Amino acid sequence: MLKYFQRKRMEKLHRQWVESAGLPPEAIPKEEAAEDMMPPEDKSQSRLNLLSILLGVSLVILCIGLIFLMVYSC
Repeated sequence: MLKYFQRKRMEKLHRQWVESAGLPPEAIPKEEAAEDMMPPEDKSQSRLNLLSILLGVSLVILCIGLIFLMVYSC
């Protein structure tokens, strides 16, 4: 959603530049498709990211559990 607003802002800026410079409307750069701009997704990299996120969440849950165990045992 954020990229949509950034793209619209850049389109408006390009239109303003063209108008202030007195250039023809063809001087406005055409927007490329988002798929062309994004690098290909590496499946091993995405699995590694998912694994690290799950590991982080499990460590947080383990720490919270240990804290509760120590608090209620006293």
